Amino acid sequence: MVETLTLYRPVGLRESELVLASGCSGFPPRLPDQPIFYPVMNADYARQIARDWNAPDAGSGHVGLVTAFDVDAAYLARFPVRTVGGRGHQELWVPAEELAEFNARLVGPVRFLEVWYGPGYRGPDSPLGPLESQVAALLERTGGAEARLQELIRACPAPFLLNSGWWATRPTGREDLLARVRAAWAREFPAWPLPQPG
Repeated sequence: MVETLTLYRPVGLRESELVLASGCSGFPPRLPDQPIFYPVMNADYARQIARDWNAPDAGSGHVGLVTAFDVDAAYLARFPVRTVGGRGHQELWVPAEELAEFNARLVGPVRFLEVWYGPGYRGPDSPLGPLESQVAALLERTGGAEARLQELIRACPAPFLLNSGWWATRPTGREDLLARVRAAWAREFPAWPLPQPG
């Protein structure tokens, strides 16, 4: 059995969509102006970045999510831990050209743990329409049928992953439907739980 270390990474809307599109098997390549991939060493630091930096930021889609992932500990030993602020602000610096190898050393899926929303949050593109009317659209599209709900989650997981926390914090009067969404998600993607609202 491979010894692993759990790392965390705060991500915004687009990176979340790309992680999900990979089957939660890794992180997308860095952009040309991003020479380093920065996983962080603890959930509190990731939470702080997701809440205080990503959620208010338009470039992050006004959403911050905390991801967790397990990596081969022997492989990680090649990257020194860097303290970039206070004692709890520790991260690894993985050169962009090594990210594919880093992803290959993940043991299990990337998991989305928590989510924070900024006031400008509008969510990903969705066949369910605008964010504010998605719960009603979901009920209309599925007619309450579990098979249709499951099919919709399978066909377009991003709105469910990214919006479930937002839906849960808004009074919809449809808590029963949201509970069914959570149950259907767990059946479809048991290794990738929906994130909890922060």
